Amino acid sequence: MPPAKQPDKSMPSNEKPDTDQLDRKLLELGALFDVCRSLTSSLSLRSILENVLRIPMGQLLIGKGIILLKQVSSSDFVVEELKGLPRQLVHKSLSILSPPEHVLRINPAADNEGWISFFKEFGIELVLPLTSSKGTIGIAGFGGKINGKPYEENEIEFLDSLSSIAATAVSNGMMVDEIQSVNRKLDRKVQQLNTIFDISRELNTTMDRSKIGSLLSFAVMGELLVNRCMVLTRENGGMQTLVAKGLGSPVLLGHDLDRIVETVFLDDTDLYEPCRQMGISVVVPMRNQNEVKGLLAIGPKISGEVFSEEEMDFLKTLGNQAMATIENARLFEEELEKHRLEEELNLAQKIQQDLLPKDIPRLPGFDISAVNIPSRQVGGDYFDIIPVSETRVGIAIADVSGKGAGAALLMANVQAFLRALVPDKQSIQGMVFRLNNLIHQNTALDRFITFFYGELDIETRTLVFCNAGHNPPYCLDAGGTIRELTTGGVVLGMLPNMAYQTEALNLGPKDRLVLYTDGITEAQNPSDEEFGEDRLKRLMVEENQSGSEVFIKKLIDAVRQFSGSAGQSDDMTVVAIQAY
Repeated sequence: MPPAKQPDKSMPSNEKPDTDQLDRKLLELGALFDVCRSLTSSLSLRSILENVLRIPMGQLLIGKGIILLKQVSSSDFVVEELKGLPRQLVHKSLSILSPPEHVLRINPAADNEGWISFFKEFGIELVLPLTSSKGTIGIAGFGGKINGKPYEENEIEFLDSLSSIAATAVSNGMMVDEIQSVNRKLDRKVQQLNTIFDISRELNTTMDRSKIGSLLSFAVMGELLVNRCMVLTRENGGMQTLVAKGLGSPVLLGHDLDRIVETVFLDDTDLYEPCRQMGISVVVPMRNQNEVKGLLAIGPKISGEVFSEEEMDFLKTLGNQAMATIENARLFEEELEKHRLEEELNLAQKIQQDLLPKDIPRLPGFDISAVNIPSRQVGGDYFDIIPVSETRVGIAIADVSGKGAGAALLMANVQAFLRALVPDKQSIQGMVFRLNNLIHQNTALDRFITFFYGELDIETRTLVFCNAGHNPPYCLDAGGTIRELTTGGVVLGMLPNMAYQTEALNLGPKDRLVLYTDGITEAQNPSDEEFGEDRLKRLMVEENQSGSEVFIKKLIDAVRQFSGSAGQSDDMTVVAIQAY
């Protein structure tokens, strides 16, 4: 029988290993290993935060846990994950100027203030910093254990070690989360740019401003998920509605909109009440060449979410692009309207020229020439040579007040009235009397006509004339004396039933008669000096040997040379009669 084994006397009985303590250490190391494995198995920040709470709470039977992450460039810490606490605490922000550097036990009996009171209010007993190479990036908090026992030192060491391991993983997760956020923003930006490109291409297919506004409205409503959109453009110094979608009955917008130069959120201001009544929440200015030319007004999102900064940038970019297209369309419309008016004026000019005599009759013993040069495409000057009988011819010249199309239309009426009255073989006084009443009845009070009419008898060489307020024609006789023909009465159309006088003028050989409108004598040079009657009279004397056509040409050349760079400001009409 072998001898009994003797006990090993080399190890004192009081230094035997504590198996319970070793088991706990192994358990903690296993837990830390599980944490490391779990934390490194995912780059999702949400998953990392959940594991940071789930594993120690399961190992130590903890009832509550919370994690707050520090905001960039701020002392605020925001609740990102929690367990055993109300979910409404998520995203709550706490200002922690001096976060703890080590494990912090919270004494429930102490009178705490600030962020510590928050943790105490929700039963958090331990607060641990999450510290990485970037400093404190967050805080983890744990409540009491479910069995009600206090935390042992080794458990606190475990949680401290856990926070150190977790900090690196959380930091990496935050970096990944930030990269993903940037990528999402880039994706949204690319999508918005593609949308802007597609919409811009579609906008450029039309020059209809209303259609452009509708395309813009539908694009904004579809991209931002809003059901109200209004496009306004600057017209006649104020903002006018181009397109309104989903706004119901329009209301008076007021003039406050004219002052908007930056994006306005109507919830942040008491102004623009009419827009709020229409359900508008945001107004974005639309610029062209750095000038506000319109406004893009939209309602709130259907989802109730607030507009992001990227969405506001999208609105500005798309609005500016659309505004450029709208402006191009407006310029195109103006150009079309200009061409249309030019065509109408060209037609009016042709019609007016057709109303003037095409051929000046050749009269025995007399040389007659005439010219009409409007300052615009059409004018208010008028002259006429009207056969009255085989031996008599009527000579008329008139100047309608004003310029342009209105004066030209009135001139056409004068020509029609005169042509209708002359064949009646009534006296010149009676004819001018009736002509005055016709014009007074058919024209506005601010319109009047200066008029000169005479009938030349080629047998008696006599001109019987009536001057109704017109520039007095000049008669230069063979001796060099100039006479003004003033007999007549007031301008036509000013007062009804006015009496007019006539006078007879004998035209001897070499006498010259010049009828003209004030476009000749009132022509101005760059110094605002008028050509005047004296220059006209002097030219008549100097050119007394010239034929009528040559004289008129030299007169027109003299007026144009005198005006120089000032150009022609009024219609010019001249009728010259040379007696032989």
